[in-house]
Amino acid sequence: MPEVVNTSFLGSSIEEVESSSEEVMVKVDHVSMVFNMANETMNNLKEYAIALARRELRFKEFRALDDISLEVCKGDVFGILGTNGSGKSTLLKIIAGVLEPSEGTCTINGNIAPLIELGAGFDMELTARENIYLNGALLGYSKSFIEDHFDEIVEFAEIEKFLDMPLKNYSSGMVARIAFAIATVIVPDILIVDEVLSVGDFMFQQKCERRIQTLIKEHQVTVLIVSHDNNQVERLCNKAVWIEKGHVRIDGTAQDVCQVYRVLGGHIGSAESEERIFELLRDPSIPCDELVETFAGETRYATPVNLLESLEGGERSGSIILAPGENHAVCMLANAYSSLNEMPVLLTRPDRLPDIVDQKIRQMQISSITVLGGSDLISDAVVKRLEVISPAATITRIDQNSEERLAYALFKHGESEWWGRKAILTYQEGIGDILCFMPYSYRNRMPLFFSVSRGVIGEDVLKSLVSGSFDEVLLLGGEDVFPAECLAPFEKAGIPITRFCGKDPFDANNIITSWVEARDNTTDQSFEAFFVSIWNPSDALAMGPLTKQRNATVLVEDAQNLDSITNNFSYIEAKKDTLSKVVFFGDSTQFSDLDKMLLLKDLQRSLRS
Repeated sequence: MPEVVNTSFLGSSIEEVESSSEEVMVKVDHVSMVFNMANETMNNLKEYAIALARRELRFKEFRALDDISLEVCKGDVFGILGTNGSGKSTLLKIIAGVLEPSEGTCTINGNIAPLIELGAGFDMELTARENIYLNGALLGYSKSFIEDHFDEIVEFAEIEKFLDMPLKNYSSGMVARIAFAIATVIVPDILIVDEVLSVGDFMFQQKCERRIQTLIKEHQVTVLIVSHDNNQVERLCNKAVWIEKGHVRIDGTAQDVCQVYRVLGGHIGSAESEERIFELLRDPSIPCDELVETFAGETRYATPVNLLESLEGGERSGSIILAPGENHAVCMLANAYSSLNEMPVLLTRPDRLPDIVDQKIRQMQISSITVLGGSDLISDAVVKRLEVISPAATITRIDQNSEERLAYALFKHGESEWWGRKAILTYQEGIGDILCFMPYSYRNRMPLFFSVSRGVIGEDVLKSLVSGSFDEVLLLGGEDVFPAECLAPFEKAGIPITRFCGKDPFDANNIITSWVEARDNTTDQSFEAFFVSIWNPSDALAMGPLTKQRNATVLVEDAQNLDSITNNFSYIEAKKDTLSKVVFFGDSTQFSDLDKMLLLKDLQRSLRS
């Protein structure tokens, strides 16, 4: 399914900016830039000439910019945001005079110091000393001017010790230092900076920002900055524009544009989903955040410790399960096995016990530890460490190294503790579906089985599933994973199979949630919604016991997919009367504060309606 990237104009808040009496330094008026791209590859000049003579030479247009208009006034620091390939650098090249627009006009009032491409105007075979004179000449500086300001350039670039070294031996950051120092040695009317600051080290970036601030405050230099760093644009700029695939999406104050870009920039999804989120962004209300809780440890090993501490009676538990934190499938097995007696799940590295887990185990009075996996998954060194820090505990290792064998061994190990009458059969990549099912499967003590490979179910696993121990098998995977022929034994044994397969992880989430709610009254009473990142669920790998204690439902989300986000918004709206809390599993890279605020705004709106 092709990704949907929206390019329509969202709006402008320029009129909300205090009108300026300053003169216009840059005026881009309905500018478009069209490049011709060959429809077929020509291997040599002869083929090109033949195609030209036969009038068979065909090109297709690529519109790098499409009807762009903007004005930059004297003293403005104007940020240009956009994803890779959106036309930002092309726009700057037109402003700098490097390119002529295919359509429209670009009017410049003053001299320009451009920092457009790293290394442009430098000869990598020459020394830094020689390149300072070369680049200065290309920028229009006389030799005497460079000589007068040579020490200033060298001092700012911090390259005194490397002046006579060929530039090819410099790092990209050192080249950027020289380029920035030369471009700003005079006070230009317009300074153009295209991603140059992003390659320097942190201290030099700050130094460049201070130089830019000086040029602005003391000389009213007009600055255009292209950056992928939202925070940098918001910090330095007073105005900004977001360009996507050659189209202006929104322009206005830097704060407004950066906020919109944070939520919508680089995202995919339908225009309807984007409009819904954009409307929430424009809503000035500040929602109460008491409904929100977040579990996100410094590492994937810290979060299960936090979960254990939040469990009622968790720290008094006499038994724990230890699973390899880098293997998501085995972590899902740990949660399934935990459902038999609600044992907390902790995670370990393959070669050593993480310090935070080591410390927590030493604090607890543990009588038994179940280690999931053979030495390929969890080394003997980890088990020996457990014996040292918890000498009174009985340590049981389920000694299997494949997910499929480990799942079967856990089922047999827990047979005496009465598994439920339903089982889940899935494959190793079906983690999202397992997470969606976890509250239901945990409450109903459902064992989890994995296939050996696509279309192959282990003989003893198959025998266990059709033995009469189960009234129903829930199949997580489509025909490509479990074709009809491998399911024939279930039909023969009279074991009902319910297959769950969506067109994407979020559709599957809806299918699973609807099926569960038709059989379970979880959301008819007070419940919590657990949000989990579909692409990085590392903070949710031990949440099984908490799903039962909190009467939870799980919603998987891709924060880069607007349809995924609004799909979950709609679910929360529908369940608003019984929703007691929203719990996010993941740090700010998965769920930002702005993401959480938008959800709360949407919920607040629905409660008012």
